[in-house]
This record gives sequence, structure tokens and C-alpha cells, in this order.
Amino acid sequence: MRAKRSNPEIAAVATLPRNDNVKNMISKKFIVFDIGKTKILAAVLKVGSNSFEFLEINEYKNPRNPKRIREGLLEFCRSARMRYWTKKVAISAAHLIDAEKKTASQGKECYGTDVFDFRFFEEAGFSLKVENDGRCFALGEYHFGKGQSAGNILTLNLGTEIGGGFINNGDNYRGSHNSALEISHISASHAGQWQDWAGLCAGRGIENSYRRKTGKKVIAQEIFSKAARNNQVAKEVISNAADILGRGTASLINIFDPEMIIFGGSLSEQRKFIEQSVKVAKKNVFNKKANYKFAISSLGNKANLLGAASLYF
Repeated sequence: MRAKRSNPEIAAVATLPRNDNVKNMISKKFIVFDIGKTKILAAVLKVGSNSFEFLEINEYKNPRNPKRIREGLLEFCRSARMRYWTKKVAISAAHLIDAEKKTASQGKECYGTDVFDFRFFEEAGFSLKVENDGRCFALGEYHFGKGQSAGNILTLNLGTEIGGGFINNGDNYRGSHNSALEISHISASHAGQWQDWAGLCAGRGIENSYRRKTGKKVIAQEIFSKAARNNQVAKEVISNAADILGRGTASLINIFDPEMIIFGGSLSEQRKFIEQSVKVAKKNVFNKKANYKFAISSLGNKANLLGAASLYF
């Protein structure tokens, strides 16, 4: 894999990780990956007693071919092992992840195969931890981000689809079959039709809605820009998406009753969109006396990488 960009000197974040195992440990280095449908982030992370630091971050296009994915990941690992003296690999991965078997399934569009086995890392001499990307985002926020002050958090990672995570007093909730919080696939009704929730209010949904109204294929970020320039169709699309996101968020709050709800992903950068969604959510929660806290991640695309590393704590 050829790197799109390299950023080898990311400044350390001077906040103390909440986990006591982290607070008391000598600095350790981890090779971390975040594997998505379109891109792969590869990084080396150092976690110490009172800070974390990304020593290197690279972004690659996902080849969506199992052999090429394996070769690219191992190439980065072998190079990182020589330069940073670490064999600890942690992976945030899309789709249905079995953390014990260390496999990803139902993700052919991402991995080029229905079942992708990560144990080739162990065969190459590395230790390995792997978890679903939505849950890694939640772990990253809980240990290093806005969730450090909360006992339990619900996270929504808003991009092309919606990744979910729930941390309850440090426990990473996976469900009985490793498929908890696959909230993109919640069924929602709009204009008399049932669709996946993400197809209505995530990036994919916003793009589809705009295309149905205009016949034009436009990426979500440009639709937000058009709305900011007072384009009426774009404003209507964004407003509808915020309403659906807010109602869905309220339903999740009613189920999990979290202390804090944290939004992340590319759409979380659209602050007015999130604020509108939060207003709708607050109107539709059942417990009107609860003081639910809402936040937007400040970790950006590093939350998943940090969450993956925290699997070792």
C-alpha cells in the first residue's frame, strides 16, 4: 500500500488517561490500524503515564483485496517493529468482528472476502488485539477523550454510515453475538418507506436524499456547503436528516440511559447539524428529569486508533 500522507510528529496530548493501568504503566508503544471501507489508517502510538503521542500516522487507500490488505499491513508492521521496537498490534476494523477468533465477517465490500482472518499477524510474530471500529471509537473516547468524566457513554460515529458503541463502567458492550450497536442497520420509516437509519441521516443518506430531489450526485460535505450558502434544497435535506438523527438518538438514549452521548466522525464537524439533532433528541427522550450530557469528539480520526490500543490495558 502506498501512503497518501505521513505525519510523523504528532504532538503529545497532555491529558491523563483515566484507566489506572495506564496511569501506572511505563510508556508502551503500539502499532495501530483503523480499517474502513475506503481507507486504512496505520500508526504507531506511544502511551505513557500522563500522555499519549502518535509517533507516526499514514493513510492508505483500501485495496479491498485480502492478499493486498494482508501484505500492506504486514509491511507496515515489520517496518514499525524495526524502527520503534514493538510487536503489539491493535486493530479497529469495520463490520462484524469476533474479538476471540480475530476475524471480520459480512464485509466483502471492505476486505474482498466474506471472512477476513487477522491471525496472520500472530503467525508473523506479533501479538494482536482486534475490535469493531464503532466500539473502538467508544473506547477511545472513554479512556482518552470527552468520556473520561463519565461512568457510561453512548457514542455515535457519523460518516458514510453510523458506528455505535456503549461503555458501561469500563465494560465494552459487545452483545451475545458480537453485533451490538450496529446502529446503521436500525430500520426507520420516512416518507412512507422503511430504510436503514444510515440511509436516511448519515452521509450516504444525505447524498441519496439530495440526489432524489435534484437528480445530481453530490458528496455530503458539498451539500452542507450548499446549505450554508442558503440553497433551499440542501437546507431541507440537512434539516430532515438532523430530525431523523435526533429521533433515532433519543430512541437509543431511552434504551441505554447513558450519562453522556458523544458524536464523532466526519459529520460531527458540522456543528449546527449536531446541535439541531441534539435539540430533537432532548425533546424525544422519555426521562425528562435526566441530565443527559452531549459532546462532540475532539480526538477526530485518532479516537479509533486510541480505542484499539486500549484493548491491551
